[in-house]
Amino acid sequence: MMKKLFWLVLSAAILTGQGVIAQETDSQAQSFQKEDSLLQVVSNLSDRIQKAEEETRNERIWKKRAKYFNIGYITSQTLTDKLDDEAEWKNDFGVSLTFGKTYYLHKKPLLNMIKFGIDATWFELSYAKYSEPDVFAETGSYTRAYNDYSSDYDDYYEEDIDLGIHQIDASMHVGPSVTVNPVGDLKVAAYFHYVPTYSMVVIDDSFGHGYVSNFAFGASVAYKAISVGIEHRWAKKATYNGLSFDEEGMDYDAPDFEDAIESDKWKMKSKSFRVFLSFRY
Repeated sequence: MMKKLFWLVLSAAILTGQGVIAQETDSQAQSFQKEDSLLQVVSNLSDRIQKAEEETRNERIWKKRAKYFNIGYITSQTLTDKLDDEAEWKNDFGVSLTFGKTYYLHKKPLLNMIKFGIDATWFELSYAKYSEPDVFAETGSYTRAYNDYSSDYDDYYEEDIDLGIHQIDASMHVGPSVTVNPVGDLKVAAYFHYVPTYSMVVIDDSFGHGYVSNFAFGASVAYKAISVGIEHRWAKKATYNGLSFDEEGMDYDAPDFEDAIESDKWKMKSKSFRVFLSFRY
């Protein structure tokens, strides 16, 4: 009897122990599942936060700063007669206004900091005032225009209306650019632009105009909405229609003399350097 009771108690204990072990195993499995679910939720939430931060940063650094409005000061600009290199005008001062936008070629920045784009300047207006070349101001004669500049012929010609020497350009830009965002809201950019230009020149009472193919390269440093930059611009050929010529002061032995007199086109070349303040928005 006692033996049966012993085996009965032992079996009950074993069954109870197995039940407890099974319960503990189930509890541990459920705990692991809860931990995995919690880690998954935390991971998803972290990914969402990171994605939201990247979108906010992309909006702040790139999308909100794609358009630009530049105010430029032309520190140096020259117009040079292609038939007479001594006939070179240098500007006294010049200013420019520029409106445009950068179209980035990819959504996410390379290496999380570099973007390539196409700059499109929809409109630029610039003005420059010149003085006559020093060599002609000193000698009192000029080779291509200005009858009144030839001191030897003052008795024979009426003096021209002196409006001064001015240039007004209306242009557009298009070209590639690269922008680097090394840290925070700081950006450094460089660009190369083709600049088709309608150029107008006033020389005393003579008015000339024509199409000019300019090229430009520049660089800028920006912090948030404010940017400062520099630009060099040049044109190897600028043809102006309508400017008058002074045959009296010209070199008759010059190979292009006849072509210059028979045509009302004045061929020049130009180059300029400017600094600008830009507002990005």
